[in-house]
Amino acid sequence: MALDDAIKKLEVSNQGLKVILENLDEQLADLRSDPRLEGLVDDLENLFYAYLKTWMKSNNDILDILKNEK
Repeated sequence: MALDDAIKKLEVSNQGLKVILENLDEQLADLRSDPRLEGLVDDLENLFYAYLKTWMKSNNDILDILKNEK
């Protein structure tokens, strides 16, 4: 895989992760309506948010390295 291809794939990945982050609350709405999961959905949302932000940060770190190699 060429360097440019790797950079493009990471950028596309970050765009997708950003969309997921922006819609995370909406995506968990069905779970929030389930009384059996009361109190757990907030923790789950925080976990997803932290995971996705970490994934984006890792992608950005790799992008910086790849762009410096160019």
